[in-house]
Amino acid sequence: MDIMQLMRDRYSCRGFTDEHVGEAELASILEAGRIAPSACNNQPWRFIVLQGAEGLAKVDGCTKCRYGAPVAVLVCFDKDASAKNPAVTPDYGWIDCGLAIMQMALEAKALGLDSCIVGAYDPSAARVALNIPENLVTYQFLMLGYAEKGPVRMHFDRRSMEEVVIHGGF
Repeated sequence: MDIMQLMRDRYSCRGFTDEHVGEAELASILEAGRIAPSACNNQPWRFIVLQGAEGLAKVDGCTKCRYGAPVAVLVCFDKDASAKNPAVTPDYGWIDCGLAIMQMALEAKALGLDSCIVGAYDPSAARVALNIPENLVTYQFLMLGYAEKGPVRMHFDRRSMEEVVIHGGF
């Protein structure tokens, strides 16, 4: 698939069917996150995969935004492993996780699945429910599955290039 078309087609799915996500598809999505670029190639991310009734109940205890997805991946980073440069950002783990989660979302779309990146969750509840160690910082959930229906019209609304691109500075 053309990468620009893939990026245009990917949207935040807010309604999933209960169709099973195959192990091969899930492995490929996780591989996309694993091979993402990271600062100093430290690869600080950790992916907590949750599926099945017990795992999804834990997700539901942390967020109302699962949207019926049969798979949820909580992306975290190891604050002891991530690169740091206080002059620019306190911790590159945040950026590294953003790269990894987007690559996973794009791979999901390439495989015919849909996704929603969810930052609306209770990190404290997630830490307790999933027994997350203190060295891991929770980032965001990636909900995965097959969409009930396509994107809403709002997905296609984009600002013009003139509004978002500044050449040569202000």
